[in-house]
Amino acid sequence: MSFRPILLLQSEFKLFGGAHCLALLVTVCLAIGLTRFARSKPDEKILKRVRYTMAGLLVMAVALDPILTLRRYGMGEVGWGLVVDSSLPLYLCDVVSVFLAYALVTKSQRVTEIGYLWGCAGTVQGLITPTVCFDWKSIEFYIFFLQHGGVPVAAVFLVWGLKIVPKKGAWVRALYWSWGYMAIVMTINWMIGKNYGFLNGLPEVNTLFSYMGPYPLCLITLQVVAFILYFILLKIAPKEGGES
Repeated sequence: MSFRPILLLQSEFKLFGGAHCLALLVTVCLAIGLTRFARSKPDEKILKRVRYTMAGLLVMAVALDPILTLRRYGMGEVGWGLVVDSSLPLYLCDVVSVFLAYALVTKSQRVTEIGYLWGCAGTVQGLITPTVCFDWKSIEFYIFFLQHGGVPVAAVFLVWGLKIVPKKGAWVRALYWSWGYMAIVMTINWMIGKNYGFLNGLPEVNTLFSYMGPYPLCLITLQVVAFILYFILLKIAPKEGGES
């Protein structure tokens, strides 16, 4: 049984409405501001607090999704059904949030690398065509944009601000990471009868997926678009030891 339509019936969010555009503007401003701050060579203790705070906010946003679903719909069959249906941390945006939180704490180059590519190539799509179902009057709106805005902000902060840059072979490694994610989540979807990552069918709401062709052709289109974006993102990323 799918509980997703119950949630969609209560949708108030307006694509490119005032609240959406403001969220996009705040995301861009934070990315620029935090990157400039990191490059200004601040006190390391202050920078560490910023990194840890960003990491904590990303993890909190992921953790709050099922909690807020249960808060709104109760602990009964509908609430837990919606959690299983759409609030498990299996979307790419959830996974990359955890990856980037880890990278912010540890400064891991490999995790930063894939977090940058997934975050800027994938999560940004979630900012442009969100699947959030509530407008600014609901806390779910803020948690959604905290996560989906926080991911590209963290990615840019790590790569351009802290200069933890992708290294040779990053594009090939990103392919393997992406195929691994797809294989794992598609298997889980098949086991529980869901559609996390929109990998087992088209989404029920209008997103960029809607323009990638019928299922399963859309998965091929998705990979072509993603791998081209990875290539572009690696080309524009600062190089090791460079000043860009």
